[in-house]
Amino acid sequence: MLMLPVRGDDLVVKKMAQLIRAGAKLTSYTCPACGTPLLQLKTGEYYCAKCDKPVIIVRSEEEEIQVTMRFGLSEVRDTIFQKIMMINNELKKTTVENVEGLQELTRSLLLLLEAFERINKLMSELQTQEEAKKRK
Repeated sequence: MLMLPVRGDDLVVKKMAQLIRAGAKLTSYTCPACGTPLLQLKTGEYYCAKCDKPVIIVRSEEEEIQVTMRFGLSEVRDTIFQKIMMINNELKKTTVENVEGLQELTRSLLLLLEAFERINKLMSELQTQEEAKKRK
């Protein structure tokens, strides 16, 4: 039996075929990162099988700015959340006797929580604006 190596492109084609069998549709759009044809999933979401990521189609410069802001804020929020969890782990290790260490960690935690709350508020306001524009 002859065993041939499987190329990455073969895997992408297989993945695309599986998604199409599951109800996805092949579209005329291509991935901006790799040029692979995009699939539209049953959910309506566009997806690149090669990059293994969802892709958002924007139809105007204004829409592109909104999407970029939403994803940028989401990335910052995720980073802040990771830092909050890191501080939480440090707080667990810090003894009560280390008052200065506890104070420093607590100050940092409070600043991060405030930033996290503000970003969530901004993201909520952006979503409200987007929904209002869609209704018009």
